[in-house]
Amino acid sequence: MSRLLHLTFALLLAAGTLAAQPTTSTPTGKVKTKTKPGRTATAPAPVAPPTDWSVTYANSITPEGLKADLSILASDAYEGRETGKKGQKMAADYIAKAFAADGLAGPVTGSDNPYLQHFDMNRAALDAAASTQVVGGKTYRGNQDFYAFSTDDTFGQPTALQPVFIGYSIKEDAYSDFSGTPDYSGKDVILLLSEPLNAQGKPLLGTDGKPSAYASTDIKGLQAREKAVFSLQARSVIMVLPTAEAFAKVPANYKELIDQERLSFVGGKPRRGLNVMLVSLELGAKLLGTTPAGLSQYHKAVAKTGKAIASPFKPASTTVQLVQKAETFTTENVLGYLEGSDKKDEVLVVSAHYDHLGIKDGVVFNGADDDGSGTVSVLAMARAFAQAKKDGHGPRRSILFLANTGEEEGLLGSKYYTNHPVFPLEKTVTDLNIDMVGRVDSAHIGKGDYVYLVGDDRLSDELHTVSEAANQQYNPMALDYKLNDPNDPERTYYRSDHYNFAKHNIPVIFYTSGEHPDYHKATDDVDKIDFPAMTRRDQLIFHTAWALAARDTRVALKPEFLPSSFTPTPTDLDRYAGTYASAQFPLKITLTREGTALKCQATGQPAFAMEAVSKDVFKFDPAGLRVEFDATQPAFKLKQGGGAYDFKKE
Repeated sequence: MSRLLHLTFALLLAAGTLAAQPTTSTPTGKVKTKTKPGRTATAPAPVAPPTDWSVTYANSITPEGLKADLSILASDAYEGRETGKKGQKMAADYIAKAFAADGLAGPVTGSDNPYLQHFDMNRAALDAAASTQVVGGKTYRGNQDFYAFSTDDTFGQPTALQPVFIGYSIKEDAYSDFSGTPDYSGKDVILLLSEPLNAQGKPLLGTDGKPSAYASTDIKGLQAREKAVFSLQARSVIMVLPTAEAFAKVPANYKELIDQERLSFVGGKPRRGLNVMLVSLELGAKLLGTTPAGLSQYHKAVAKTGKAIASPFKPASTTVQLVQKAETFTTENVLGYLEGSDKKDEVLVVSAHYDHLGIKDGVVFNGADDDGSGTVSVLAMARAFAQAKKDGHGPRRSILFLANTGEEEGLLGSKYYTNHPVFPLEKTVTDLNIDMVGRVDSAHIGKGDYVYLVGDDRLSDELHTVSEAANQQYNPMALDYKLNDPNDPERTYYRSDHYNFAKHNIPVIFYTSGEHPDYHKATDDVDKIDFPAMTRRDQLIFHTAWALAARDTRVALKPEFLPSSFTPTPTDLDRYAGTYASAQFPLKITLTREGTALKCQATGQPAFAMEAVSKDVFKFDPAGLRVEFDATQPAFKLKQGGGAYDFKKE
């Protein structure tokens, strides 16, 4: 699953039955038979029950077959399948040839290979050696005096900082460095990557005298501040490490982020970076126009009062340049198509991503579970459905088997497909997405078969019903919906390729067996895979796909996700227009009238049009966002991802 940090305010994110098998009527009651004199009556032969072909072909998915494919795709020879690199190309070729061998069609027109959907990407990375900070005429070097990651081209040329000190950047009831609604948009915020103490030297926010999450100087400390810091819409975030020892550990603690390459679509909008810099205590003090002793005095002053104090610092004039290295390359999704019968114009998608992390420091990250397991599951299901069709038992709806590239870089392959669909999205009925189904996580060890389901009821109640029915009909296993909770702290619903289908109101189910200690590590190898457990999960997914492809009707969307026919009055639109602020976030939202829609723009973010749902209610489906206006006062409630935020007109 994609592990890109969600470190920006998420404003721009976001009863059916199984089709019956043919049956033969069986006579009931007494059966009369005619016999000739002198002959003994013969009882009628019993009628054989109809064959459940879903079982027949699900059983063709075996541990041996899955292991055969995975032992190749997750071998060192495939070099970790990093997007755009040699191993990814090898994997694409392997998958395409497998689809062809199974008799699936390549549906991509205009491609040199009809199984491959090519697209061009830009790859950018920070050139640390050429990056600098100039403070008071003294030059400080990247990867020496400071580290940076996830940067865009904002600081491609020497750029003067607009520094603002935000203390420890904590926003809680017990302690907050923020008051009022100051505008940090476009500013460069500086924070202390440590936590406030009390007069006795104990953590103010810790429990039983223990440090809180804010005390951590590794990535956990950054994550603890995520909601407060990255809702500020600041241009950059500069974090001051509290000790030389903590600063020395930055390359190891933040390695994945520091080394991260940013991918963006050629010709598309540049992806916004986070512009995060981690600086030594000495450089941090220089930036704030003070000394390490001055920062120590600040800590003591906070401890004495037990609450945040006004900044005593006058930041120094500073210029920053973060130099980017860039290249253009081509990558590809792999598509295999099985045409249906009487409902062939409707398409069911079965997807997984086949890319992984590549080679790091000479070590291959094979990604056997993430997501070699999902990739070979798609191959196994493609073979099973293709064989069913060859035997005369093919699906009514068409099925697209989709192996996505670039998931690890931000769900890029599925985003490209849904923006450039080979089959119309309005004819795409469901996406069943498989990402990491080969292991048993710590919560389920010794507890029998299980699988996590995510998203099955988000857009369609019928999809949930079909899924549950399939599980009950065929060797039931535990369906764990923990990760489907809208308040899931890992935001799993947004972290794999199904989400790009869900953004277009296509019902989805995301299947996973959960994370484990080898997640995104070089130890995620084939010998760790539980192939029998993986097989049983795949067979459940197959049964669900079989049912979805055979139903008389496609699964219905919930009413709130159907296209709206409501048109608001010009008077209402004028009433909604204005600039709104929230006490929950230092963020402003401006709404303007645009035809029969509302144009919405948050501080420092692109504008987008919201669609009217009903009186006082608007939505933006690509982000799963709803805005509900108060009928009696100039205010609205913004709902997204299980959260609700109150805004009032200024």
